[in-house]
Amino acid sequence: MSSKKRTHEEGLLDVEERKVAVDLSHDEEHAAAYPPGTFRKVVTAIVGLMMALAATYVVPQLAWARPWTPEMEYVPFWNLIGRELLDRGAAAEAADAEVKEALAVARAEAELEETAEASFKEVEVRAAPVEEDEKVPPLQAEAEDAAPVEMPLERPEALDRFYASLTRTHLGLPGAITRAMHYGDSAIGNDGITGAIRSKLQARFGDAGHGFHLLGQPNASYRHQGVRFDERSPWQHCFIIFDCKKDGYYGVGGTTFESAGGAEIRLSTAQKGPMGRKVARYEVWYAGMPKGGKLRLKLDEEEPVELETAAEQLEDRWHVIETEDGEHTLSVRAAGGGKVRAYGVAMERTVPGVVYDEMSQIGALTRRMLNFDADHLQRHLQRRDPDLLVLMFGGNDMNTQGTMEKYKTEFSAVIQLFRKGDPQLPCLVMAPLDHGERDGSGKIVTRPIVPKLVQAQREVAEAEGCAFFDTYEAMGGSGSMGRWVRSSPALGSGDLSHLTHHGHKVVGAMLYRSLMQGYADYRKRIAGTPVKALTGD
Repeated sequence: MSSKKRTHEEGLLDVEERKVAVDLSHDEEHAAAYPPGTFRKVVTAIVGLMMALAATYVVPQLAWARPWTPEMEYVPFWNLIGRELLDRGAAAEAADAEVKEALAVARAEAELEETAEASFKEVEVRAAPVEEDEKVPPLQAEAEDAAPVEMPLERPEALDRFYASLTRTHLGLPGAITRAMHYGDSAIGNDGITGAIRSKLQARFGDAGHGFHLLGQPNASYRHQGVRFDERSPWQHCFIIFDCKKDGYYGVGGTTFESAGGAEIRLSTAQKGPMGRKVARYEVWYAGMPKGGKLRLKLDEEEPVELETAAEQLEDRWHVIETEDGEHTLSVRAAGGGKVRAYGVAMERTVPGVVYDEMSQIGALTRRMLNFDADHLQRHLQRRDPDLLVLMFGGNDMNTQGTMEKYKTEFSAVIQLFRKGDPQLPCLVMAPLDHGERDGSGKIVTRPIVPKLVQAQREVAEAEGCAFFDTYEAMGGSGSMGRWVRSSPALGSGDLSHLTHHGHKVVGAMLYRSLMQGYADYRKRIAGTPVKALTGD
């Protein structure tokens, strides 16, 4: 790739994910471009920054400026770089009613998590199974349904097919698994929002497994809840946002992994928390290709299985390993004989329940999804067979130049690409988070582009027949990120663009309540309908 093209590509990437291209050659022409003492100043600045960060952990009065604390669980690395010094006078101000309510939700859910871990009980289907020739009974409301819905879905009827599948799951029909695929940028990168939604849906409808997991980490911020991940020897990977595979075969997760031998990943069931404790079915997603090598799969202590990946041309392949429902570990290793190419592993059970895939594309502009080969993507989506597609992009598009009309065209093209093989696939557009910046007085205000981008996504969702969730307004609208950052515990990160561990749970709970409001309305409409008629069409 030419220097000019590389510079162009990097300029378009998420500002938090840009990679600084450093020329390490000792060519005199390049060396002369740096004045004497330049590198000494850089090192001094880095040391000074590290000492300043360390001081926040040593001096109690500076605790408010700490970039990371244990209760945050994990904060993406860019928060260490972008964290701003907060106005402590503003922090002392009383939070508005929206933030107070959100904090109450976060605290309550944290207490529930501790209780669940202390007295673990397997999550199973609660409803008594019904027969296909019976009629759908009225929905029995649960205590959580009385909680206020901060932001109702727009056009919830667009999700009828998803709600039909959810009803069959709720009624306990054999094999009734409801799958959702949630794509997005760094807002969902560490499985915060998606993990919160997954845990709530599985607690109510049943745990049908963790879902899809990549074969490695395309970046340090890719982390999943409810699964243990051990990359023994790293794979070479190609992440879709870099447009590094001209064939467009990135796999359903957006990253392709390669190794000529030795690379290995181990995926295991969770050891804590109520979700992800069991798996009964591993599905390995890989490619057949010319001169392909061997892929070795080993379940627990069983004899390994070797797959030959050689093929006349590049093609999509899958291999299923079924086992007893329980705790397991699967090793996927490149075993030599040529280069192998693979994408990830789906972990599921065979009981009725929900599977919620976190498909983060960290650093991605919305249009990066157009780098997929359309036919390849459709084959993978057909194999995954989702009942709901969720798209949460836009955070990185705020850093680029362009008109909203151009963005709407790109976003529409992405939705159409994903629904090419199934135009009626239920889709939900989830608006981006509020993004803040400081004005001349130091006050945190919403970036002007945020409401424009939210409105553009709303219009695209309506035009494409998708439901819409206004995350920005659910947070409180204009200036909300500032209030979320100043709350205690903090819900917004210091970079004014992302959420903390608590913030993820609050937004996840908001979307869950909105989805359940739509589900309750759907159940009212179809009460008394024969179960076998539940198709969602």
